[in-house]
Amino acid sequence: MSFLTDKLKKMDTNDRSILTNTIAAFLIKGGGLVLSLFTMPAYLRYFHNETVLGLWFTLLSVLTWILNFDFGIGNGLRNHLARTLATGEYGEAKRYLSASYAALGTICLCIIVCFLGLFQNVNWHRIFHIDAQVVSSGALRLSVAIVFVGIILQFFLGQITAVLYAMQKPSVNNLCSLVTKILLVASLYLLPSGANDTNLITMSVLHVVTMLLPLAVATLAVFSQRTMRSLLPSFRCIKKRYIKDIVSLGGMFFLVQAAYGVIVSTDNYLISWFSDSADVVSYQIYAKFFLLISSLFILAVSPVWSAVTKAVAEGNKKWIEKLYRRLLLMAGLGTLCEFALLPFLQFAVDLWLGEETITIQYLYCLPFAVLGSLTMFNSVFSSITNGAGKLRIQAACFGIGALVKVPLSWLLVRLTGNWTGVIIATGVCVGLYCLVQPLTIRKWLTGLPQGGEHSHVSELKEEGKKYDK
Repeated sequence: MSFLTDKLKKMDTNDRSILTNTIAAFLIKGGGLVLSLFTMPAYLRYFHNETVLGLWFTLLSVLTWILNFDFGIGNGLRNHLARTLATGEYGEAKRYLSASYAALGTICLCIIVCFLGLFQNVNWHRIFHIDAQVVSSGALRLSVAIVFVGIILQFFLGQITAVLYAMQKPSVNNLCSLVTKILLVASLYLLPSGANDTNLITMSVLHVVTMLLPLAVATLAVFSQRTMRSLLPSFRCIKKRYIKDIVSLGGMFFLVQAAYGVIVSTDNYLISWFSDSADVVSYQIYAKFFLLISSLFILAVSPVWSAVTKAVAEGNKKWIEKLYRRLLLMAGLGTLCEFALLPFLQFAVDLWLGEETITIQYLYCLPFAVLGSLTMFNSVFSSITNGAGKLRIQAACFGIGALVKVPLSWLLVRLTGNWTGVIIATGVCVGLYCLVQPLTIRKWLTGLPQGGEHSHVSELKEEGKKYDK
């Protein structure tokens, strides 16, 4: 143990930060995976009526989908804050924090006001395909309002996740998610079950409280630290220029996020459209195994983004180059794992679901193995470019991919004669980015100055000095 401690102390600061955060993320994620085994039994215990439970899952999935579109403000803050903290420009950091909270707070308030003005006139029973005899219109309307407002508030309080990423503490974000799950599962086991209306409303309140409480505690904990107390957002630090900086960079992140979401999040729907709904079950079985490897890899590289932003601000070119080579090697090893899984897949599926549940078609496995490999390389390239704020290639490649995903899926399903055409189409769309981005990363690294600071950082320092005075 002392050997490992000494080894850790001798590591580069950025390397040590990435390693410790990755280990913490895996430990916390492991706890989340164990806890997830108890979630479904807890729901079934609380909701005696499976129709109401199905309604809850549908309501939650539809409204939670909104969280994928935070207008990119959180990602914009993450980059600007990581850079200013790395260069010690705390005046700049405070102004970016104030601008971010002001911009998102205004947007959230407008959305809540508009929603509360319109939701009374919506037929929610028709939207969620639920009979009024199962859940009353008043209970359903109230539940929708509670969950929607809670999710919009999560937008606002969720800014703390960007702050923690910028502070090189992503494991705390994972801990907040784990605490939410613990509180939710414990409450489901402890609370008595009642009538359908009561259960739905109670579940809505419970979901919002368990979702917002860890974020609120994390916000108080972060800004009560001595080093962060001076960065607490204030009205007098809200400047138009900083709002513009946050929104412009965040807007590019939003475009990338939306386009990538179209590419990777539509497989279920397209398979049901172009093939058969029953094939979605087969897709889920294959995906559980092959995309698990890439999901673990993405978890491992999650601290890289903000670490790269910090290294760019410090002019630490050699470290970025070394990190890039390591990540490519890791992605290569992950690719070997994807294809090494092939011979054991039937045994694993039989062990998990029972024998004769599904007969593995090994030709179907190949598109998944390729897609999982491309996803890992994609996470390497995007972690580097997101940290550097170089998003144009991502936006262009993913934009093209989003436009061709549906027609390409239809064409490939017809050509292959089965639903794996959709997976091949996803691989093509992700692969386009993986072909183009490495060329621009190499060019960017070649032109990146070693040591010293970029001119715009120096300008910010001068402006920060004026502010501090």
